[in-house]
Amino acid sequence: MKMPGSQCGQWGVPGFVRIFGSTTSIYWTKDFLKNTAYPLLEGCALFLTDWLIEGPRGLLETNPSTSPEHVFIAPGSGGQQASVSYSTTMDIAIIREIFSAVISSAEILGKSDTPLVQKIKEALPRLPQNTIAEDQTLMEWAQDFKDPEVTHRHLSHLFGLYPGHTITMQRNPEICEAISNSLHKRGEDGPGWSSTWKMALWARLLNSENAYRMILKLITLAPPGEKVGFEGGLYTNLWTAHPPFQIDGNFGFAAAIAEMLLQSTPTDLHLLPALPRDKWPEGCVKGLRARGDTTVSIFWEKGELQEAVLWFNNRNNSALRLHYGGQVAEATVEAGHVYRFNGFLQCVEIWPLDKCPF
Repeated sequence: MKMPGSQCGQWGVPGFVRIFGSTTSIYWTKDFLKNTAYPLLEGCALFLTDWLIEGPRGLLETNPSTSPEHVFIAPGSGGQQASVSYSTTMDIAIIREIFSAVISSAEILGKSDTPLVQKIKEALPRLPQNTIAEDQTLMEWAQDFKDPEVTHRHLSHLFGLYPGHTITMQRNPEICEAISNSLHKRGEDGPGWSSTWKMALWARLLNSENAYRMILKLITLAPPGEKVGFEGGLYTNLWTAHPPFQIDGNFGFAAAIAEMLLQSTPTDLHLLPALPRDKWPEGCVKGLRARGDTTVSIFWEKGELQEAVLWFNNRNNSALRLHYGGQVAEATVEAGHVYRFNGFLQCVEIWPLDKCPF
């Protein structure tokens, strides 16, 4: 049954989205991890391990659960809409992200043998897996319910790809294909924040053409005070239209552009992964921050990488893999130095950070 406000009011894990963002930051230092981020992650994990229950499938489930602001057709109800179920894809995606962050953080801090970490390691393989629906999209609910609004603005079930990191093109090609189908099914219309989320998702799918199409969709003029026949767009002051206005779209636009130009893990940098080469044949971006406390500047001409300059604040003698197109190169880097790589990912120059010419 659909109760007033149940589309979001019954969602049991909303606060963890904010904690996930604040505790998976590119700006971590070990002290911050130890004193701030890890205690937050630990508290989340303690709650979530208690929140999960064993379901009839023999899996660890969340219940009740919703997919924010969206509904489905309740089976056998004669078309009645409902919003509360169990183990929605976004619930499980957030839990998987938090658990994974706890495990990787515990390794850094030497806490991998604690009872909580062991409990998380036992729980992770018992979480429901991402499932492909009959129409080849990523299933949003624990069951393949009928969707009464296929162009809904939210993309909650795609969280694991972006802003999460547990779904990648390299590890999960079939799931990524289902996500691509989900994005096509949702369509291009929507408020500003939804448009920028789609931009970032297409960037993670390495689809520069569709990411760029969402940029064009976003910058459609929506004059304030006038009735327009669509959601989204930009006002004349460059605020993103909801309507009326939500800052998420403006912040999300910057984040999505960054994803088109640079994607990262603590050990890998992907340069120009979703660059629309025919639209932006020449350009540069300076000072992008990547995971692993890394700063990156990138220069390209005729749609091809010419140079990448990297430096690190808290990284000592660690291996870093650079990716560009089909090329992969590995370099050993350390804090306090600047590294310049050419378009073939060859390191051509190293100098002390305090002697940096720019």
